[in-house]
Amino acid sequence: MADDDFQSLMKAREALVNKRQACAQIIAGPDEVSEAAMKSIVQVQQAIEVIDIAIEELAEAQLDEEMEETEEAED
Repeated sequence: MADDDFQSLMKAREALVNKRQACAQIIAGPDEVSEAAMKSIVQVQQAIEVIDIAIEELAEAQLDEEMEETEEAED
């Protein structure tokens, strides 16, 4: 289950990184940078950060579970 969750989060992160790159290319273009383009890249970056936190939490939960299993096996 945790592996599926991790894979889903990583795929979502990859999609958002691609979206962020697309936003950056628009901003780097020859036209004036629009307010919408700036807001878009900020929103995408915030979403990436949320996913990064979720990945960290999932990794911590998995580590806690493994530690509990190790402690139970030692008893």
